[in-house]
Amino acid sequence: MTVSLAAADVALGFACPRCHRELAATHDVYRCAGCGARFPVVLGIPDFRLEPDPWIGLEEDREKARRLEAVGRGASLEAMVRAYWSMTPGTPAAQAARFVDHVLSAYERSREWLGRIDAPAPARSGEWLDLGTGTGDLATAAAQQGVATVGIDIAMRWLVVARRRAELAGVAVRFVCCNAEYLPFTDGAFARVMSLGTLEHCRSADQVLGDARRVLRRGGDVRVRTVNRFTILAEPHVGVWGVGFVPRRWADRYVRARTGQGYEHHRPLSSRELARALAAAGFGDIRVDAAPLLRAERARLGGLGWAAAAAYERIRRTPLARRALRWTAPLLEASGVAA
Repeated sequence: MTVSLAAADVALGFACPRCHRELAATHDVYRCAGCGARFPVVLGIPDFRLEPDPWIGLEEDREKARRLEAVGRGASLEAMVRAYWSMTPGTPAAQAARFVDHVLSAYERSREWLGRIDAPAPARSGEWLDLGTGTGDLATAAAQQGVATVGIDIAMRWLVVARRRAELAGVAVRFVCCNAEYLPFTDGAFARVMSLGTLEHCRSADQVLGDARRVLRRGGDVRVRTVNRFTILAEPHVGVWGVGFVPRRWADRYVRARTGQGYEHHRPLSSRELARALAAAGFGDIRVDAAPLLRAERARLGGLGWAAAAAYERIRRTPLARRALRWTAPLLEASGVAA
């Protein structure tokens, strides 16, 4: 498919994800003036990936994105998401239904999370980057607040869905396909980097946060919400207790023995690991805390769970208990400022 590059994309400040040199743009490809790498534009979305999605190859992902784009024209978000899972027959029906529900309810969770984040003055006056945008719920919520937002993801197929979500919401969001470890942007391009439920899926959190720092301007901030490795609850992606306490090299074997599911692409961090990664990346004013439970998360717990959630929130607001809770909380929230 031949697609003209939008002037806004050129103005964004793309740089080669491999060598960070200038890119030359033509109607359907970006070329690096330094290392000579070529990056195609697929369905109007620049594809700067250096490594494929661990679940699917590059060409297979692009083809799935094309099929989704075709069936999704004029469709609702729900219809498009259900079409995706109909193209993925290896996923059990019950699991696919949970995934559909998660996507459809994601916008409200993202909007609530954004409402809890204080936006310092530097973050209000520039573009925001959503790392691992998935189906675009967080990027769309930010755009509806009037923030110019770019959403990136390793999965081209999900970016097609994300674009449809933004279209249906009536907002403009720029979506880019790339690796979070190798961001295709110039230094200091963004005022804020956000990551909601993504860091635990990345191959190298250290590298992700390091490149996030590179593309942040001085005084910009990073905001992260992620699974806690040492949660005393079941690991939310696979529903298995104790995964974080197993050495990482054995975690996949442990989960497969318990459930038959793979765990090789999940790498949640502990509160200490997350704080160290932020410091190593060059952030200051670092905070890592037990994450507050969002309304949608409380609702899934039912009556008894709601009471437990209320107790959790009381503990989380108690200074001494709060420091202890971050070691075993189900989710962590972290922030840092680019010095």
